[in-house]
Parts: sequence; structure tokens; C-alpha cells
Amino acid sequence: MPEEKEQQPQYSQYSQYQQYPEYQEEEIDLREYLRILLKRRWFIGTIVLVITSIVAIYSFMAEPIYRATCQVLIEKENPKVVNVEEVLGVDATGRDYYQTQYEILKSRSLALKVIKALDLEHNPEFMPKPPTLIGSIISWIKGLFPSKKSTHPKSKYDRLIDEYLSRLKIQPIRNSRLVNISFEAKDPPLATKVANAHARFYIESNIERKFEASKEAVRWLKKRIKEVKKKLKEAELALQRYREKEGLASVDFEERQSIILKSLDELNTALNKAKTERIEKESLYKELIKVANNPEKIDSLPAVVENSLIQKLKAEYIKLVAEYYKMGKKYGPAHPVMVRLRSEIKAIKRNIAQEVKKIAESIKVEYKIALENEQQILKAMEEKKREALELNKKQIQYNVLKREVEVNRSLYESLLKRLKEAGVTEDLKVTNISIVDPASVPDKPVKPKKKLNIILAIVTSLFLGIFLAFFLEYLDNTVKYPSEVERHFKTPLLGVIGKIKFETENPKKNELIVIAGSKSHIAESFRTIRTNLSFASPDTEKKTFIVSSALPSEGKSLVSANLAVSFSQVEKKVLLVDCDLRKPRIYKIFDLEKDGGLSEFLSGSSDLKIKDTSFENLKIVTSGVIPPNPAELLASKKMRNLLEKLREEFDMIIIDSVPILSAADSIEVAPLTNGVVMVIKAASTPIPSVQTAIDQISDVGGKVIGCILNNVDLEKEDYYSSYYRYYHHYYYYYDKGEKKKKRRIV
Repeated sequence: MPEEKEQQPQYSQYSQYQQYPEYQEEEIDLREYLRILLKRRWFIGTIVLVITSIVAIYSFMAEPIYRATCQVLIEKENPKVVNVEEVLGVDATGRDYYQTQYEILKSRSLALKVIKALDLEHNPEFMPKPPTLIGSIISWIKGLFPSKKSTHPKSKYDRLIDEYLSRLKIQPIRNSRLVNISFEAKDPPLATKVANAHARFYIESNIERKFEASKEAVRWLKKRIKEVKKKLKEAELALQRYREKEGLASVDFEERQSIILKSLDELNTALNKAKTERIEKESLYKELIKVANNPEKIDSLPAVVENSLIQKLKAEYIKLVAEYYKMGKKYGPAHPVMVRLRSEIKAIKRNIAQEVKKIAESIKVEYKIALENEQQILKAMEEKKREALELNKKQIQYNVLKREVEVNRSLYESLLKRLKEAGVTEDLKVTNISIVDPASVPDKPVKPKKKLNIILAIVTSLFLGIFLAFFLEYLDNTVKYPSEVERHFKTPLLGVIGKIKFETENPKKNELIVIAGSKSHIAESFRTIRTNLSFASPDTEKKTFIVSSALPSEGKSLVSANLAVSFSQVEKKVLLVDCDLRKPRIYKIFDLEKDGGLSEFLSGSSDLKIKDTSFENLKIVTSGVIPPNPAELLASKKMRNLLEKLREEFDMIIIDSVPILSAADSIEVAPLTNGVVMVIKAASTPIPSVQTAIDQISDVGGKVIGCILNNVDLEKEDYYSSYYRYYHHYYYYYDKGEKKKKRRIV
């Protein structure tokens, strides 16, 4: 019991740690990368050592390469004798021009000129090398996959040009018009000669291009002048024919337009006056029409009222009427005086009516004359407008023909001028390119850069090694760390068991670690697991659980045996049942006979024998003879009744069962117990296998109490808590004086 009290704080620490999964995950994530690097440190170191050694050997054995550099100046424009750029169309001010010059410097035609001039074909550096073994292999592999790009074999000059260009380097200097032409070779004088020759031939080729361009310009100008001269003649003839057709002897469109505009102004003034007069006459005429059938109203017309003759006749009429009335008082109607007066009154009335009629006719005639006058003026204005528009059309067509003549004449004169300039510059050899600094013989090699190569090899190989280490770790889907148990399977971690080392003389004797190495950290791990299992179901006094694994060879039998012994040490009545009816090992660990075991009892061939051990509180039921139908026996009602009977007699029943994914035995027994303890072999058992096993247990109504991570190399893997390191060093301190023995790893 004192031992159990010592373990209690460790269990409480574990439980407290589980309460903060976020903290746990963050802590593990921060240390995960370091653990991977420590685990794969020898792998990373090997990659760094191999790659760095290869690069170092190559750097020290490689033949030195020298570089000679010639500097040239590319001006913006040619030295101007005449304005030949206008003829040649050269734009040396843009970026395209300089980029074009850089590409010309790297052209194959320029390289071929230098190769032929310096006879590099027969230079030892450019002569074909005998194929090496690696080169032959590469050529053979390339021959298996023929290229479809070209069916024609390369000539000797193609090979020379490719090698030449691979050694040539063109470097424009930023923010300047200078360009460095560099060439690399094993022979320093050869590098110098080639760099200077390349610059010289580049300048010569530039001059040749301009000379050819000038000659081509002259030919083009002559041809173009003939075409333009012909067009000029045709344009002049067309202009003359148009002048003759339209009668334009004197071409002064502005004066004629001025006359027409002046006439239009005068007509417009007359039109306004005629329109005013016509409106007045029209108004009077319309009034006359309205009163035409009413003579009394006609007399009220202004023209009638203002007429002097009518006024005079009306005065006489009034006078006669008055006299008629006066005489009527004296004489009768038949009196000659009265007859005469009536006759005179009628005559005056006829005269007045005739005068009114004349006035009405006069108003009508005046209105028609005013209307006709207005229409005539409008007609004259329209005629003048048509004349102005026609004149504009003639002027437009005339200007088009005239402009065609002027353009052709201007172009003709310009081409003649350019032809004379091109003829002058045809024999001038001018260039905007010059050598500023000829190449000198280099005294130091530029390749190989030994220090740089080694540093780059170290850095590159280190990154490659780290990448491969993490990649291999990613491909490794086994359970390696305690933190992965809860993260992947959502089940508690009951404990971690390190690698168990047995003495080669009698390994069976040492499989019970809690007895053989009671002070070791392995034994302490079993005690920790015992404590965690005790607190797994605190409300249950009688516990029955299965110890199994997902796959074979994960150490479940060894864990079952040591847990049984560990529980018996705390005065618990423990029964260890070997339910592995396929490959049992419990009887071997405790050196017992397996007859009279579980299989014989379940099959009814004999009674169950509960065997004693050397431990006071520990008894064992062996597997018995291996039956042909283990799953059916374990699924029987007899097995259920047996477990119920054994629970009454023992405090703790530990069942060692078959791996879950190997057979259905454990799945049949799991619902009959308090739960299953999964044993996982570190760095061996795949995560999907464990998850499948846990899912199968859950599917049949079983419960997984927790997992035990087994076979962990605590000395190699530095990823465990200070608890395990403490006990590791603690027991190492007590064991360091013992004689070393031969050991083997199980």
C-alpha cells in the first residue's frame, strides 16, 4: 500500500494534464519538430556529410576556369553627318533597341564568325572529349527516347556554337550604356583573345548591317520616287481636267463667296420689307373679305373712310337727303323737284358704291402684288443659296485635288532629298558602338568557388535532410508518441513502457519485470499503469478487463502478466485468464502446464483448474489445448457464467486475449468485461489499425478503458516528460556499478 501512495501523485498529475487538452496540444506541437529532428539526426547528418563531401571533392578536383571581360559602349545615336536615321528608321533611344543589341551579342551567327576567325574548331578546349562512363549511360538513355524536335543531326559547327555560347556571358551595366562581354576558358590567353574578338566582330557586323541598310534604302528610295512621280503627274492632270470641266479659269473662291453673301444680305433686307408689306395688305384684304356681304361695314373700312372722293360724295348725299326732306314738306312725291332730288340721291349712292368697289378691288390687287413680290424675293434667295452651295462643292473637290497634288509634290521632293542623303552616307562607315576597355589576361580563376560551393552544399543538404526527415515522418503512420494516443483515438493514455532488455542466459525468467527489475523504470511504469487502472472505474470494486492489441507481437501477454503481478502486490486477489486460445504465452511466462485450461472447460472435456503461482494473491487459468473453434467457445453462455462466478471470488480479473484484428475472440469477450486495455507497440502499430480495433470494440457494446504505449526506446527518443527521465536516471544511478551482461532486445 505505501507503494500505491507514492504512485498516487503521479496519477493525479496525469489527470490534471488531461484537463487542459489545448495546453497539452500546444506543448506537444512546439516540441514535435525538435523530437523529429533528434530522432532523424543521424539520417540528416549522413545526407549533409555525403552531399558536402561530393561537392568538396568535385570543387578541389575540378580544373580551374578563367574569365576575361571586354567592355563596350553602345551610344544612343550614330555620329550624324546627315540625318540618315530618318532614312533608315533607326530608333536607338528605346529599351527595345538595347535589348536587341544584347540578343545580337548572343547570336549564333556572331559566334560562328569568331569561331572561324580564331580557328577554335582545332583548339584543344573545343575538340570533342572522349565519352565518360556516366556520359555514355546518359547518351544511351537519351537514345531510348528520341527527340521529336528535329530529325536532322547537328553539324560540327552547331556543337561548337553551343559550347561557345555556353561560355559566353553578356552583362549590361545598370543605369549605363556599357556592356561587359565575358568569355570563360581553361586557358587565360584564349579567354582574352575570344572576348576581344567577339567585341570586334560585333562592331564590324553592326557597321555591315548599317551599310546594307543604307544600300537597301537607296534602292527603295529610287523605286519609291518613280511611283510618287507617277502619282504626282496623275494628280496634276486630274486637277487641270476638273478646272476645265467647271470653267474655273480664275480660281478665287473667296471673292465669289463674298459677292454671293452680299447679294444674300440685300435680298434678305428686301424680303423683310416685302414680308411686312404683304402682311399689311393681307390683313386688310382678310378684313375686306369678312365685310364683303355687309355694305354698311364696308363703309367703315379705313381705306373707304380715308378716301376723299367718297367723303365728298357722302357730304353731297347728306345735303341732298336733307333738302329732300325739307322739300317734302312743301311738295308731294310726284313734284318735279322731289323727283329730281330722288334721282340725284340715287346717282350719288351709285357713285359711292362704285368707288367702294374700286377700293376693294385695289386692296385685293395690292395684296396679290405684295405676295408675288415676296415670293419672287424668296425665289431669288434660294437661287443664291444653291449657287453658294454649288460653289462650296466645287471648292471642296478642287481642294481635294489640289491637296493630292501638294502631298505628292512634297513627298516627291522629300524622297529626292533623302536619296541624295542616302547616296552621301552609303560610303560612310560610322557606328555608335566602341570598345571602352579591352579584355586583359585574367590571373585568378572564377570557377570553381570552393568555399561558396561547400557552404551551399552544407546549407542545401541540411535543408534537404530536414525535408526528407519530415517527409519520412509524415509517411510513418505508426503511433510513436504518447500525445498521439489521445489526439488520434480520444482515449486516455494509461502509461508508457520502455524497451525491455532481457539477459540472454534465461530470458523467460526476466519477463516479469515488476519482480526481476523492481527498481527499474519499466517496473515503475507498470505500477503507474496499475494506479491509473485502479482509478479508471473507482465505483467498481470487482474489476474485469481484457488486455489486447490491434495486431500480433505488440507485447500484450507480457503486459497482462506484469499487470497481474503488480495488482497482486497490493493485496488484491487477482486472476489472470489466458483467453488467447490460438497462440497462448501466459503458461510459458509463469512456467506452468497448460492442460486443464479454459478451452477444455468450455468444451466440456474437463473441469476448470485455477492454478496457483509463486505469488500469494495471484492465480492463473491457462488456455488449455488449442481448440479448432476458439471464437465459438468464448461466445458461449458457459463463458459468461464462468466470468460471473469468478467475479465473486476475485477482486481483479485480467484476461489476456487474441489481437483484435486477427480474430473475433476479443470482440466476443469484450461486452462481458468492464473494458479493454489496448496495448500499442510504439513506432510499429499503424494508427488506422488501432482505430479500427477500437471501433470494433465499440460496435459490439464494449468499452476501451485506455491505451498503453509499449516498447518505447526511452534512451533514444527524447520526447517524454521529466517523470520518465527522472526514473531513468534514478535507476541508472543505482545500477551503474553492476557488471554489464550480454543483452538482447525483444
